[in-house]
Amino acid sequence: MNPAPAPLPRTKRQHRRVVRKGTEWFDADGVKLEPADERTRAQRDADDDQRILGELPPHWAVFNDKR
Repeated sequence: MNPAPAPLPRTKRQHRRVVRKGTEWFDADGVKLEPADERTRAQRDADDDQRILGELPPHWAVFNDKR
């Protein structure tokens, strides 16, 4: 009877990188130009003021200092 052949030495295999499609449904900031990006600083400030005044109670909406 012949002895069993010696097993071949294992060769180390390089790991294959797996790339999967992401599940994000949004665009990263700065990738596409949005309408809000084209607004001037004065327009943004005016909108912020209106938003803040809408969120605060009425007695907080009195400003003594003019810009």
